Amino acid sequence: MLAATVPSGVPVLVDPLNVTGASTAFNYTYSTADIYTYNTTGFVATPSLGNGHPGTQLTWFSTINKTKDGSTIPGTAFNFTSTSPAFNVDHTLDRQEVNWTLTIPQSNCASCTLAVRFNLFGNLTKGTSENFTLTPSTNNTSVLPLGITGIFLGNQTTPVYVCGLTRSTLSACSQPEVTIPVSKWVGVSLRLSFRFGWNSTNEQMLGSVGEVVVASIDNTPKKSVSNFMTQGSDPTKVMHTARFSQISYNTTVPSHVWSNEVINFYYPSGYNLTQLALNATTNPIFPSGNRAFFEKTACTDQPLCTQSLIALNMSDIQPFFVRNSTSIFITAISQNSLVRLTPVASGVATTFFVPGDTLGVNVTNRPSVANAPTSLKTGQLNITFVDRQGPETPTGQAFSISTVIGGLFNFTLPSDCGTNNLRCGQWTITATFGGGLDLGAMSSSFSVDLIQMNSFNAGGGNNGVTVTGTLTNSSGSASTATNGVVFAIDSGTPVNNPVTNTTKNPSSIGLYISNVTLVNGAFSQGQQLIMTFTLVNPTGSAFNATVIIQHEWPGSLTHGVNATIHLGAGILGGLPFTSGPQAYQAGITLTPSGVHLVLTSLTTGNSEIVPVTLGADPVVSTRQHAGLFKITVVTLTGTSVISTNSLESPPYAYVFGLVSAANRYLAYSSPFSTLPDGKFSITLKSDSILAANKLVMFALARDSRGVVLTSSPQNTGLSDSTTLQSTMDSIGPVAESSSVTATLHLKSNSTKFTEIITVDLYVQGSGKLAEQTGISISPGTSQDVTLSFKAPSTPGQYALSISSPQYGGGPLAGQTLQVTILQSNLQILIPAAIGIVAAIIILGVYLVKRQPETMETQEKTKPAGSKSKTPGSGNSPSKSLT
Repeated sequence: MLAATVPSGVPVLVDPLNVTGASTAFNYTYSTADIYTYNTTGFVATPSLGNGHPGTQLTWFSTINKTKDGSTIPGTAFNFTSTSPAFNVDHTLDRQEVNWTLTIPQSNCASCTLAVRFNLFGNLTKGTSENFTLTPSTNNTSVLPLGITGIFLGNQTTPVYVCGLTRSTLSACSQPEVTIPVSKWVGVSLRLSFRFGWNSTNEQMLGSVGEVVVASIDNTPKKSVSNFMTQGSDPTKVMHTARFSQISYNTTVPSHVWSNEVINFYYPSGYNLTQLALNATTNPIFPSGNRAFFEKTACTDQPLCTQSLIALNMSDIQPFFVRNSTSIFITAISQNSLVRLTPVASGVATTFFVPGDTLGVNVTNRPSVANAPTSLKTGQLNITFVDRQGPETPTGQAFSISTVIGGLFNFTLPSDCGTNNLRCGQWTITATFGGGLDLGAMSSSFSVDLIQMNSFNAGGGNNGVTVTGTLTNSSGSASTATNGVVFAIDSGTPVNNPVTNTTKNPSSIGLYISNVTLVNGAFSQGQQLIMTFTLVNPTGSAFNATVIIQHEWPGSLTHGVNATIHLGAGILGGLPFTSGPQAYQAGITLTPSGVHLVLTSLTTGNSEIVPVTLGADPVVSTRQHAGLFKITVVTLTGTSVISTNSLESPPYAYVFGLVSAANRYLAYSSPFSTLPDGKFSITLKSDSILAANKLVMFALARDSRGVVLTSSPQNTGLSDSTTLQSTMDSIGPVAESSSVTATLHLKSNSTKFTEIITVDLYVQGSGKLAEQTGISISPGTSQDVTLSFKAPSTPGQYALSISSPQYGGGPLAGQTLQVTILQSNLQILIPAAIGIVAAIIILGVYLVKRQPETMETQEKTKPAGSKSKTPGSGNSPSKSLT
C-alpha cells in the first residue's frame, strides 16, 4: 500500500503486509558542487608546493572518493605542520599560504542556496596562528558574514584547538565544517585564502583544511512517497522499502556546468542501508562493484543522533541522470520494532483457550531511535486474527490503536465453535506496527478448544449410582487423561445446603482447622462462593498464626493460586490466639482476571480484601470448572513455627446456566480421569440424592491444558425427581397398650433411580416404636409398608409420624392416634346395658303410678246407698253445686 499517489509510468512495488511507515522516515536533498583541489585552475600555494619553509611541511591527501569506482580524488585536503620553523628577518615571510580562485555559478533550483564550504581544524601553540579569508579576487573586501571571523591565534600557555569556526581547549572535533553563503556573489570570482603563521622558533602547530567546494545546496528535505515493510526469514528483522519520486534537475546553468551532482539520502539512525536502485527492476546503483559513497555519516544531528546520511555522486553513476526524471528505491534493514506478541489469560502467558474466554494480547514495541521525537516514534498498532474459517474479529470490529510501546489488549473470543467447528482449532494472531520511523510485524498462534460430553448416563440407587460418560474435544477426538468430578444438586429446591469437611487430625500442640464448610457449593456467573472455616486452639497458650488459602484442582492438584493472611495484622484482629475456636468467612468471587477474596472474622465482624496470586493456571470466571480450597494454618511463637495443620474443603461446582441463584448441593463423587478412549466411570454413594424435586447430575472436567468441559448440565447432564408420594391408612381409636398396625403407601416419582430406604414409626412421647429396613422402591413403582407397634399405656391423643433417615429425615406421613381405656367390644355393650337398666327403672315408675288409679275405679263402681267406712280427708269429688 503506497502512502501517496503514484505518478503514471512509475514502477510500483507490492506491499504484502499492508504496513506503511512514516513517509518522513526517509528523506533526500540534492546539491551540485565543484570540488577544488591542488589541480584546480586558480590554485596557488606560497611558498609553492615542494618549496616550503624549513621546519614546515604541507601534506596533501584525499578525503573524497569517486562514486563510480571508489577511487580517490587527489588533493582534496591538506595538513600544514611545523615542528621547528625557520625565523626570517622579514617576519612577513614567516607564513604558509594556500589560495583558490573560486567561481560562483548560478544555482540550479529555487530552494537551493549557494555556499563555499570546507573543513577546518587546527592545533595552535604560543606564537602560531591559522587564518582564512574570502574576498573578491579584485579587492580585499571580506565576503564573510557579520559575526564570523577567520582569525585564530595560539595561546600563551595551553594549546588552542580550532574546529570549524569554534575554539576549544579540547582536541575532539565533531563539526569542523565551515559554510559561507555566497548567493549574492553569483558571477563573481572569489579568492579563498588560508594562512598559517608563526612569530618564534621551536613552536609546533598543525592546521588542516579539506573538501573545499562551491555548492548549490538544497536545504529542503523531500520525503519519500511510500515507505512499507517486508519480512524475511529472520523474524527479528524487517526490511523497509521507500520510494522517492520524481527526482529531476539540471547541472547546466548559464555559463557553467556543475561538475558533481550529489543526492543526500537521510534515514533513521540504527537502520542498515542495504540498497539503492533507480527503479524496481534494474540492478542496484549502490552497492555495485567498487562504487563508493560520496559521503556517509552515522549521525547528522549530534548529539541526538536520530538521523544518518549517505550521499552519492550521481554524475559518476549515470551522467545523463541530470536530464531525466525517475524514481529511486531505497531499502534498509532494521530491528523488528515488535519484540513481543504473547497471548495471555488473566495476565499469564498461555496458548490454550476455550470459547468465550477473555484473550489478552501482550504487545511490546521497542522504538529503534530512542531520541527521536515522540511523534515519529508513535505508530499505529493493528492486531488481526485468523481462524480456520478465515479472518476473525473477536470483538466484532478491527483493532487499531496509536501507541509507542504497545500494551496489553483484551478481546473476547466467540462463545462457541461456530459452523463445522471452524472457530475452534488453531488461530493465528498478527500484530503490525507502522506509521512512524519504526515498522514491525509479528505473528503468534494459539488454539481454541473445548471438551464436550458425548454421552452421560447414570443408574442404580442411593446405595450406589454408577455414572458413565464419554468426553471428546471440539474435533471429535477422545479427550484423554481429563480429570473431573460428578456433582448432584437439587435445582428445584432453592435453598442452600451447606456441606462440611471435618478434620480427622486435630493438633494437640498448636492451632488446627476443625472444619471447612461450603455454604453454597454450586454457584454460577455473577454469584459468590461462601466458605467458612474454624480455627481451634486446644492449648492454653497464646499463638500467632498465618493462614494460607490455596486453590486446588480436583485430586489435590496445586497450581500456584493462593492467598496468605497474617492473622492479627491489618483490620482482622484476632491475635494473639488464645484457647477456643475462631470462625472466619471467605467470600470468593471469580472474575476474568482471577480470584477476588474477602475474608471476614465472624468473631469481630471485621473484613479484609486479601490478594490472590494468579499462579500458573489462573482460576477465571469464563471457564466452568470444579475446584476446592486447602486451608493451612501455621502456628507461630514469634517467628518459630510450632505446627502446621491443613484441611481441604469439599469440591465446589462453578457451572454456567443454573436457573436459580440457590441450589441445594446434594453430593459429589471422588475425582475421575478419562481413559484413552475418553470414557469414564465413577460410583457415587449418597442418600442425599433422595427427596430432590429436580435432581440434576452432571460432570465438570478439565485437561492438562486448562481446557474445560463446556457442556451445560441442563443439556448434557441427567435430570430426575427422587421424591416419594406417600399416604397412610387411617387408624381408629385403640385401647391402651394394645397392638396396632399402620400401613404406609409409597410411590416413587423417579424414572431412573431405585430408592432404598428405612422407614421408622414414631409416637409422641414414646419415640421410635417400629422400623422396617431395606425397603426398595423401583423407579415409578409403588410399595406398601406395614408397621406394627404397641399403643401407649395411657389413654389420650398422640401424634404419630413415619419418616426415613435416608429421605432427608422429614415425615413421610402422620396422623393423630386415639388411645382409650377398654377394649372396643365393651364399648358397645356398656351402652346396651345402660339402656336395659333405664328400661327397668321406667317400668317400675309406671307400675307405682298405676296402683292409685285402680283403687279409684273400684270405688266408682260401688252401689248408690253405700258409704265409705273411712271418710277421705279431702273434699268429696261429688260435691253439690246448690
